[in-house]
Amino acid sequence: MRWLHFSLFAILISTLSLVTGCSSKNFEMANPQTIPDAKYKAALDWTDPERHDVPAEGSAAEQAMLQRFEQLFGNYTEDYLRANVTKVYAEELYFRDAFKQFDRAEQIRDYFVEGLAVLTAADFQFRRVIRSGDEFYIDWIMRLDFKKTPDGHWEETIGMTHIRFNSEGQVIFHQDYWDPTDIVYKRIPIARQLINFVKRRM
Repeated sequence: MRWLHFSLFAILISTLSLVTGCSSKNFEMANPQTIPDAKYKAALDWTDPERHDVPAEGSAAEQAMLQRFEQLFGNYTEDYLRANVTKVYAEELYFRDAFKQFDRAEQIRDYFVEGLAVLTAADFQFRRVIRSGDEFYIDWIMRLDFKKTPDGHWEETIGMTHIRFNSEGQVIFHQDYWDPTDIVYKRIPIARQLINFVKRRM
């Protein structure tokens, strides 16, 4: 049965590539979020909190730092993103989500803004912020209202982000952990059918 799952997954990727106009190489690069590749390992080294003077736990500086990050996603509009992404994120950094990997704040700003094109609105709810030493883990719910669905029809997904900050309280490491299949890929009709078919047989 395992070979069937792998075969179906290969068909799914090929189908998505045809539907979206992406090459197999581009699609392979579109979802590398849990592979500990060379860039990820290098980022773990240079963003190590021991190399940075991270605000003390419970301090006013820590509170302001976390508030800036939460407000960025709490005011997820083009104007706010354009004005604040490069303030919240350091100029040089490591960012990786389910689709992209970036090393410049300007790239993240453009990526976030471009993502709004298919949405009526986006809402992020930060449920918990956990600090372990100078590492931060944010448990969140993402709600998206797509333009192609009836108004007020929100798609929801859960996820977690691993964050590291520099001495200035800016994000230098952002690693997302979430599954895009239910909220994004399944919106493509052929992909939705294949995903559901695979899930029924697992």
